Amino acid sequence: MTLMARYSGECPECGERWSAGDLIRADEDKAWKHAVCPTPRPTAAPCASCFQIPAANGACGCDPIDSKDS
Repeated sequence: MTLMARYSGECPECGERWSAGDLIRADEDKAWKHAVCPTPRPTAAPCASCFQIPAANGACGCDPIDSKDS
């Protein structure tokens, strides 16, 4: 059975949270899960210097900040 969530929760299948209004389903274990779990977002490899995951533009925490005020 699939229905609209009244409250937020965490899917035991994928570990992601759902929000009120998202579609969820009950399974045979009587646990609530996403109706369809979201596709995991790919992440880049961590920077070897600062160990942060780079942003979508490739910048990480050890990159110098480009500022016109300096």
